[in-house]
Amino acid sequence: MVSAPTTSSPPRDEPLAVVRRQSGARAVYDLLRQRIIDGTLAADARLTEPVLSAQLGVSRTPVREALRLLQAEALVVEQPTGGVRVAPLAVTDLHRVYDVRARLEGLLARDACERARPADVARLSRLVDLMDAVRDHEDEVLRIGAQFHGEIATLADNRWCSELLRQIRGHVDRYRSLSARERVGTTDHVDEHREVASAIASGDPDAAERAMREHIERSGAMAAKALGEQESPPPG
Repeated sequence: MVSAPTTSSPPRDEPLAVVRRQSGARAVYDLLRQRIIDGTLAADARLTEPVLSAQLGVSRTPVREALRLLQAEALVVEQPTGGVRVAPLAVTDLHRVYDVRARLEGLLARDACERARPADVARLSRLVDLMDAVRDHEDEVLRIGAQFHGEIATLADNRWCSELLRQIRGHVDRYRSLSARERVGTTDHVDEHREVASAIASGDPDAAERAMREHIERSGAMAAKALGEQESPPPG
């Protein structure tokens, strides 16, 4: 379990201004969800309506509704004594999330392979080339990687598979940011995406599914390594 301070104070930034202008539950939800995913709100951090409403400059009603939505997504957990905390990060949960993700994304890659046309293959290849060009920049690698996977999902046109992935997306993204940090400055991420694109281009659905599952499994292993390092006590 990752230790964290009891309360995390969001920085005064542009997203706060957006929340104050919109002042709706959706805006509060979007902001809190992003901060949980990127770690600004740390795992196990305690969240309370009065503190959050004061920090965000909104009433308690949209905060309450946003926390309800986050709880339904299992990104926050209710405490026996009342209130909620950011859901913990744990290696056991990570393995389960990535197992589900690998199976679902493997199926999408298989379906995409069966539907791919030359223009689709070229589009995936361009995204891999772009990822290669920015491989030293974590945020850009994540953004382009998400676009690559989104292209495959669109091409696969498997509504049920995509919906199931959407339901675990927040958890995937929390752990995926850990694996990305382990890969910064390497070509591993680029090489794996290129293997997926090449397998789809080959027209072999088995190869496409296998390449995608291996890519997701390697990402999970990297995320587990990073999380394990966070959980390990400092030497001495």
